[in-house]
Amino acid sequence: MRYNHHPPPGATAGIPKKPTNVPAKVVAGHLMSKIGRPSRSRRSLLLSLVLVLAILCLVLGRRHADDLHLAAATLSRYVPERVTNTLAHHIEGYEATRWDDVVESAGMGQDSAKKPKFHLLIPYNKPTANLCKTMLSAAILNYPPPTLISYGSPGGSERPGAGILQNMFDFLLGREAHDDDLILVVEEDAWFQLPAEVTVSRFFHGMRDSSNKLVEKYGTVKDMNSTVSKPMYVQKVLFGAAKECPNEPSEPVCAFVPESPLPNDIYGDETDKHVGGIYNRPSYMGSSMVMGHVSDLRPIYKQATELLQFNDIGTFGSQYVFSKIFGEQEIARQIYAASESRKESSGWPSSFPSKPSHTSIVPNITLPEDKDYEFGIGLDYQSSIFQVMNNSAEDIRFITFNTPSIIASPSKLAASIFAKPISLPPDLIVSLPPYAQHTVSSPNPNPPITALDTIDSDEATWNDVSLATNVIVPGSSVPASLTFHGSESLLSQLWESMWFHKNSRALMRLYIRSPDGPIAAKAAAGGGDKWWDLRGGKGGVWTDKGQWLDWNEVCGAFDEEVFRDGKGEFGKESEEVGGQKVVYSAFGQVVEGKVRVENPVPEEEKKEDGKED
Repeated sequence: MRYNHHPPPGATAGIPKKPTNVPAKVVAGHLMSKIGRPSRSRRSLLLSLVLVLAILCLVLGRRHADDLHLAAATLSRYVPERVTNTLAHHIEGYEATRWDDVVESAGMGQDSAKKPKFHLLIPYNKPTANLCKTMLSAAILNYPPPTLISYGSPGGSERPGAGILQNMFDFLLGREAHDDDLILVVEEDAWFQLPAEVTVSRFFHGMRDSSNKLVEKYGTVKDMNSTVSKPMYVQKVLFGAAKECPNEPSEPVCAFVPESPLPNDIYGDETDKHVGGIYNRPSYMGSSMVMGHVSDLRPIYKQATELLQFNDIGTFGSQYVFSKIFGEQEIARQIYAASESRKESSGWPSSFPSKPSHTSIVPNITLPEDKDYEFGIGLDYQSSIFQVMNNSAEDIRFITFNTPSIIASPSKLAASIFAKPISLPPDLIVSLPPYAQHTVSSPNPNPPITALDTIDSDEATWNDVSLATNVIVPGSSVPASLTFHGSESLLSQLWESMWFHKNSRALMRLYIRSPDGPIAAKAAAGGGDKWWDLRGGKGGVWTDKGQWLDWNEVCGAFDEEVFRDGKGEFGKESEEVGGQKVVYSAFGQVVEGKVRVENPVPEEEKKEDGKED
């Protein structure tokens, strides 16, 4: 990653349990026990019970109203309703547990309910055109406003990535992040091409399928607290899959990573033998892109932060450290599998009800036994969410799926896999069309509808737009994002190939004026057309220090490269190209539209002019 606190004692991962002793239940139970006794005070107790219930109803009603107010005022991230529904569908017991998790409201002095949130984190310290392209694609496709980690921090360190990694860990421990929140981390040069709800759904489905495969490979173990068995290993966190190991190839952390599930002749005779890595199957961790729950990411980032700051290997950088963590996890798994195989062959009884099918023996490798190496890390071998472009440019083609295509097989052995025409992934067939990601809820939107809002083929389906597709993955893969680190030469070349680019200005304007979810809908119904990410804006970013930056503050200087339409800075377009007409009040103040400043005078020059006068 181009980029020491510890979790609270006793903190556990997973969904928080409901409290067993709710104050209301205790009070009611006490009163009911009194009522059952024959006494002169029975009538007064009945009256007391009625009074308590009336007070509880008033408190709960007020609290419900306060929840809505707090949601609009203080929650750190807004997840559009479609994404919330996707989260809810995949998280067991969502409704039964999430509303029992409470957070103290700084402004209201009382507990208020909260639900899991979806955070998009981008570790980078300065504005660039590439960062703005990533921000644009995230906005168009309904991702939450990004939080920039280490934005404004000085770069450079003897331990590359140490500052960013520490700031990432601090965010995971901070008040904005809660155990069940979902985190997506990408680099500043990662473009999204599929909607947020598709990414979230693929993550949960992928974790389930990968965990099932781990059971097949390593078996199950009896739970010490029950008679049932549980998987020996479960996948919880997804990293990108790269074609080259950042550590020395001879190191165990490179030699003992799991074999890629892609066919071993996917590139023909040169598969996994190409010196430059172009024809290698993705098998190694790409640490700059990751997705997982906060509770599952914290131990990984804690371990990485400690290694990077206090261990000699920290001088090799964060990517090296993450690869070591993943490599040691896989070595520990193989040592376990080998020991179980030896037990099986020697006839020793085993307490494991299910034997692993993996029988590899790891030679001459020992790991200290007083350390936990299991983090539930897995890689996105199929490039369903993260497509690492480095060494993979030849694997990607921009395909329009309304015309069936057959991809030429790279080898005779793989011919049967590539015999059928590739087709659009099923999750895109049931997703909202590409140009229907946002809707305008107000009859008088701001900014108003102008010629800038014209969209070509706004009724197009996902079958009709050109999508970056990995044609080497059997059956093809349409990744949710493309990451260009290591292949920067492709950034300028492929930007105009993205399906949204031609209409990007119109889509960004649509995003800014489109509210999402019940709170925003209620606000729009009351008049006006506000947008709600629940901290105050759309189209910009948050910093990890809690500062909101509008689009123009970060990207105004790069709009020509980002939009490439010759229409000027976003939000300040001239009337000639469809910009809003500037209307002045009787006192000369701008009441509508925005004034364009063709050659703004730097603040330093203004100060100098003031001194000379």
